[in-house]
Amino acid sequence: GDCLGPCHIICPAQMNIPLMIRQIAAGNLCDAIITVKKDIALPAVLGRICPKPCERGCRRAALDEAVSICLLKRYVADVDLESANPYMSDCQPSQDRKVAIVGAGPSGLAAAYYLQQAGVACTVFDDHEKPGGMLQYAVPQAELPRDVLDKEIALIERLGVTFKGNLRIGAQVSLEELRKDFD
Repeated sequence: GDCLGPCHIICPAQMNIPLMIRQIAAGNLCDAIITVKKDIALPAVLGRICPKPCERGCRRAALDEAVSICLLKRYVADVDLESANPYMSDCQPSQDRKVAIVGAGPSGLAAAYYLQQAGVACTVFDDHEKPGGMLQYAVPQAELPRDVLDKEIALIERLGVTFKGNLRIGAQVSLEELRKDFD
């Protein structure tokens, strides 16, 4: 009862995979997406492009084959995104702090997602028109449909994150200006 599953330990996000699997098995997809999004900001995206290290640690592989953890995460995220009311995490009260995040790639999006929930106002700057970084501009559409990425970014925006695209830090806005305007 006190042990962590090898899948949980090997997951770079340390997502509670055994709990997610139990919730899905019980038909409780609402709780499963909460479990997933506690540790993964873009689960529908990651469910498509993740290299699946958790599956290499799956105990079930000793019997026949690993549980398709990545597909389960993707399934829960896709069902949530297509629902009438996708899951929105509660945000802590405002801390009266503002953060500038330079780069709207996966790391910048995740930082904004979790900081906004912690009550820190986030503005994400990127030199491209659309947020997503390499997910938007380099990952083939066949691997990651842009509508999936756009829907997950829209949820981050609904949390209150502001995106400023087509703006290169150092060219149009200086680092000194960011330091002056943000905490």
